[in-house]
Amino acid sequence: MPPINTENTSLFPWKHFILITTESLLTFYIATFCVAMYFTHRGPDWVFQGIILGILYAFVIFACGKRVVQNLPISALMLIIPIAPLIALIIVISLIPILEKF
Repeated sequence: MPPINTENTSLFPWKHFILITTESLLTFYIATFCVAMYFTHRGPDWVFQGIILGILYAFVIFACGKRVVQNLPISALMLIIPIAPLIALIIVISLIPILEKF
């Protein structure tokens, strides 16, 4: 019987991948919440602030996407690309009850 290897010898650092994915999803969720909260409670002079917020939102999406693409291997990207729109839709739908309370 071979000796049991107690070291964490994994081919892929799954902890790192899960951390990157969780941070990106959390960042996307908070940014989407901020945009939704602003546009549901906007004031009379909202155009300029809305444009600035839209640019910041696009930057957050771009930065999260860039981080995910740079740090995840191609196999993980091939799994997440078809699932990403569904995750974004779930995030937006999950914000509806939260926005109704405010």
